[in-house]
Amino acid sequence: MMKQKIKNWCANSTFISGLYGIWVQYFRTRRSKLGHIDKTSYFRRPILIKGPQNVFMYEHTSIYAGAQIQSTRAKFIMKKYSGAAEGLKVVTGNHAFVVGQWQRTISNDQKQDYMDKDVVVEEDAILYSNVTLLAGVTVGRGAVVGSASVVRNSIPPYAVVMGNPARIVGFRFSPEQIIEHEKQLYPEEERLTLEQVERNYQKYFSKSAGAIAKYLKNNCY
Repeated sequence: MMKQKIKNWCANSTFISGLYGIWVQYFRTRRSKLGHIDKTSYFRRPILIKGPQNVFMYEHTSIYAGAQIQSTRAKFIMKKYSGAAEGLKVVTGNHAFVVGQWQRTISNDQKQDYMDKDVVVEEDAILYSNVTLLAGVTVGRGAVVGSASVVRNSIPPYAVVMGNPARIVGFRFSPEQIIEHEKQLYPEEERLTLEQVERNYQKYFSKSAGAIAKYLKNNCY
């Protein structure tokens, strides 16, 4: 009788549930053989990682449940204060295609030009649910990637992207706000300059305003 009461109390106790949550997020994460994971970072299971030795999670990063990370030969790097919602997919690999040869019989020497490439998520980036990052992509710091986006090309800092393939539809802050933001978070030698920020706005946003508006009209409901 007493044993059953203790069992029921443990099952219904918010305190015990909280301790279990901490154990899952911290201790089970520590036991995983990642290349690096900071003590302030965690991922939530279930998660599938092929090549955990090539996964690097720095300060205050998180990856939520349902992630699939394929990093058997190249690295997946998530830098500080970045995070991914449920369903993240990372693919660092490529396939070679040779005329007159079965794809499965291509040698490693022939694959050289198609070898795996690192995927990097810079600081303070936000990846919403079911995002896919493909080989060689860098998500610039402060960037925002919308749900279900497939990122095939690198994203400049503070850009907002969405879609398949992902396209830039805006920026997280105005150029002046980005400069102020960087002043408060980064040492001077690491900050973006106003010239760099304005060049990104001009290249990726201002010149494409008409195309972006049309894209949003056709893809947002």
